[in-house]
This record gives sequence, C-alpha cells and structure tokens, in this order.
Amino acid sequence: MKRRVSSHGRARQEPRQALAAPSDPGAFTPHDNGSGPPETPRHTAAVEQGETGHGSRWIPAWVTEIFAADLRSLAALRIVLAVIVLIDLAGRSGNLLAHYTDDGVLPIRILLAEPGMTWRASLNFMSGTLVVQALLFGITALAAAALLVGYRTRLATVIVWVLMLSIQVRNPFVTTGADVLLRLLLFWSIFLPLGAWWSLDSRRETTSRPVAMRFLSMATAGLFLQIAFMYWFTAMLKSGPEWRVDGSALYYAFAAEQYSGTLGHYLLQFPSQLTVLTFAAIGIEAFAPFLLFCPIATGPVRTVGVLLIMSLQIGILLTMWIWLFPWLGAFCMVCFLPSWFWDRVIPRLRAVFPTHFRLAQRLQAAAARTTQGWSAPRWARLVRWGSEGQPAFAGPAAITAAPQWQVHPARLRMPQAPRTLPSTDVAPRVGGSSLPTNLLALGFLVYVFLINLATVSEYTEPGYTQSLSQLLGLRQKWDMFAPWPLKQTEWYVVPGTLDDGSQVDLLAPVIYRNPDLAKPVSWDKPSDVRATFRDMYWRKYLGALKDDDAENRRVYFGKYVCRTWNAWHPDGPLHLQTFDLLVFREITLPEGQRETPKQEVLWTHTCE
Repeated sequence: MKRRVSSHGRARQEPRQALAAPSDPGAFTPHDNGSGPPETPRHTAAVEQGETGHGSRWIPAWVTEIFAADLRSLAALRIVLAVIVLIDLAGRSGNLLAHYTDDGVLPIRILLAEPGMTWRASLNFMSGTLVVQALLFGITALAAAALLVGYRTRLATVIVWVLMLSIQVRNPFVTTGADVLLRLLLFWSIFLPLGAWWSLDSRRETTSRPVAMRFLSMATAGLFLQIAFMYWFTAMLKSGPEWRVDGSALYYAFAAEQYSGTLGHYLLQFPSQLTVLTFAAIGIEAFAPFLLFCPIATGPVRTVGVLLIMSLQIGILLTMWIWLFPWLGAFCMVCFLPSWFWDRVIPRLRAVFPTHFRLAQRLQAAAARTTQGWSAPRWARLVRWGSEGQPAFAGPAAITAAPQWQVHPARLRMPQAPRTLPSTDVAPRVGGSSLPTNLLALGFLVYVFLINLATVSEYTEPGYTQSLSQLLGLRQKWDMFAPWPLKQTEWYVVPGTLDDGSQVDLLAPVIYRNPDLAKPVSWDKPSDVRATFRDMYWRKYLGALKDDDAENRRVYFGKYVCRTWNAWHPDGPLHLQTFDLLVFREITLPEGQRETPKQEVLWTHTCE
C-alpha cells in the first residue's frame, strides 16, 4: 500500500491493484454500470479541494457544482440527440418528394426568393432532385448512427448539426419548435466531450491519462443556460390573461383539435382542474429552471428540477399532438443529471430493481464483446471470454502488465474499460476546455442571450448579427401558445373539379400520395381533425399557406396538386381541371361553447 497526503493534509491509502471482478454479474458492486455504494471508491475519492484539472482550481466550488456536467450525463444526452435525429429523419423521409425536391411544393428557386433567405445556407440547395436529397438524408442518418455509438463523436456531431440545419433550411415552412431546440443542442454539443463515456471512442482510447468524471467549461454553461432560456423566455412571452389571470390557457389549447390529443380532449370536461394545471405549467416553466442552478444541495435539488421539467413535458406528450418536442424537451434534461444521481440514486434503484439492472448489465457485456475487438490492439484481438463476460487477453504482455496498473475508480462502473491509470496518478476532479474554446463559447452564450432578450423587450438585435444567427441556426423565439393559445380549430378541404364535372376532395390523396383515398367533398367537420393532416410537417406547411406573403407558395402547392393527381389520371373523366384550397375555422368560446365553422378560400388554381 502506498500512502498519499491529500490537499487537506490527511493521509490516506490507495490500493496498488484493481478491485477483483465479482463472481456474480448481477451483484451490487462498483464494477456495475452505475456506481458502488457510498463506502466504495468513487470518482470523488481523489477529489479533495485543489485536485482539479485545466485550471479549475481558480474557480469557486459553487460554480463547479452548478455548471460542471457529469460525463455520464453528457453521454446520455448524446444518445438522446442521436435517437431524436433518426426519428426525425424517418418522419421527414415520408415527405421527401413533396417537401424537399423541385418536383414538390417548394422548388429551390422559389424558396430562395422568399424574404430572409439571404444568409440561409443549405447543402440541400445543391440539387432539387430526389436522388441528391435522399443521399443527404442517408448521410445524415449514418452520422447520427455514429453519434449514437460514440464513434468519432465530435466529427459526427459537427456533421449531424450541419446536415440537420441544411435540411431545416431547405424547407423552413415545416420547421417546428423541436427542430429549433434540436439544432441548438447539437450546436452546443460540438464543444462538449459527448464521447467520453459509453462510446466506441472511449474504448478506442489506449493512452493512460487521468479521467475526470465531470467537465466544466463555458460550453457546459451555454448548454445548461440554453435550455433554461427556453423555459424562462417562454414564461415571459406567455403574457395573456389566459395564462396569468383566469387560467384558461390549457382549456383553449386542448379545445384546438388540430393540436389536442385524446387525453387533452377528455380533460375539457374538468375546467377547474385545467385552471390548476395551467398555473402549474407556467409555474414550472418560470421557476423549475432555478432549481437546476441551486448552489445548496445541488445534487438532490437539481434532480428534483429535472424531474419537474420532465413531468411537464410528459404531460404535454400525453395531452397534445406536437410530434417530437415533448420527447426532446423531456429527455434532453439528462444532461443536467448530477454525479449525485449516478453515484447515489442509481445504486439504490439497482437494489430495488435488481432484475432490470442485471439485464442492462448483460446487454452492456454483449456490447462490450462487440466493441472490444474494434478497439483492441492487433495483438490482442484474439481474446478468450470468461463466463462473466470478462476478457482474458491471450498476449503475455497484457497478463504481466496488468498488476502494475490501478483501474481508476471512475472506470470501475464500466466493465472491460480500456483506460487505466498508474497507481501514482490522481485523476483530476474536473476536466475543461482550452481558453480559446471557452472564449468562443462565452461569445456565443452572450449572443444567444441577446437573441432571446430581443423577443421580450425593446432591445433590437443589430442587423449585422442577424445574418450570423441565421447562418448558424441560432435564431430562436419560444412563443408557442404565447402570448395566448390558439382559440380555434382549423381544418382544410381541397375540392377539385374533374373533367366529368364531379367534385372530389384532393387533400388526403395528395398528402398521403394514395389515389385510393379520394372521396366526395364533405362540408362537415371531420370526426378526427388531426388525421386530415397526416403528420406535423404537413400541418405546419398548410398553416404557412395562410400567410399574407404566401402567394408563391400557394401557386406551387397548386402545381404540385395538379401534377400529382393528373399523373394518376392523365386522360379521361377523372382528369383534374381546377381546385380550391379552403380553410375552415371553428372559434372556441368559454364554457365549452363553439361558433359555427366559417370557411375562407385561400387559393383557386387552374391546372395547365
């Protein structure tokens, strides 16, 4: 045993060799995927004051507690972002022809003529053909898969951010709040070590260097504050009496059937409870983010704040139909999970649910067997696996060298970890970025704050900086259901006149690209308003056709409808001559009352 004196002057002993592997793979030990019990060595065992890395010894302890991110939390964020990107790409790919090619509703040259497109850049502008657009979608999916497993993580993050931003710019009229949040989280992730844990990158790393379990930089502060800004500024923008006085906001939101889910529509029967939920929702948005930055009992208090915000987003998910936003809004909060959560809560959960954690460990062991050969040196690729999934390298050098190294406590929670430390080294408590990276991240953090400030005050962002926010995708305004929620239900009807004089509703066959869905025109309210839109992307695009400056969009929507229908019926009585684009509005009144629906003709189109 070797004695070492900490910065507090107390002597302590450090073992020379790694802890032995448990015989039971499901046993509660520090070799497990979470953390050992409080008395076992953790990454905080060698973390006395002053033992910090990258100059963090000059930073007050409370700043570290608030703005340092645990590597496991950043790894969880990486997985969340990758999964959301893949789901988003799958959803968009169903509308690849309609929304992203020149044969769809928005050719590139028409988009570039739209106001505000001067500083919008997109790789999707290279060509409007289906092949090129599909290729870019495929490359994005491959990069997202690399991000998911943590292979070349920083490069994969940059590629995913660039390509997702390009896809969003290619058709901004189908962009939702989830798209804005996703590109912002990807932007801040570029500066962060998302691949330091639970990744192929961490297994490919063979150098013996200290591993800090927490990471502190201006980028972590930027990531945390970016998420907090979303809630603080949306709470400020929700200034209508429906949110702050009578508490009727959720009543109106759930009554708008193009947004409301089944549970939300059911809750309309309980107006008094909806009033309570309205004040609770805006209260969580305004005050829960403060719990994320509490300097006292940071671990437990922050975890409570994370759970509160997650509960808000899960409530939105259960009651409203707004696609990916509640999923991303809930699970991006994993980046806030403190080391206290991984070191204290996870072991207790393991004790309560041992079967589930044993299954997780077996899945991890299977993943380890898959990745070990990828990351091992050439001489060590022939391995013999024990019954517990522990690798026994066939090379004598590995066997003789093993007793000379001590596995760092932070790595004891991940079996088969390749990174080890000499027993004479002490891992830094906090890792960080270089000074230039911190200064760059600080500049972006101030810039993002000013962008948000301009949405709630008389401050106006200078014109020369607006181009930068458009180019980098930093433009943001968190005004969904603000200053008050939508107070009407809307649906669309596209009655087309055929050569034989009959009329047919073209909306469903065109947006689903299925001629069998054609049906006679009905002027009654649909039994399921949501189903008339197919998905969130079409709902956003049809909503964009209502804008005052949307004449060009309406023209090319008309061309797309004619081209699509007449490709199915080139000749004969079913050939399309003209059609109208109608929007129906049913105004929501207090106490469950509604006005009679009114229709508006947005566009009349004659097929060429």
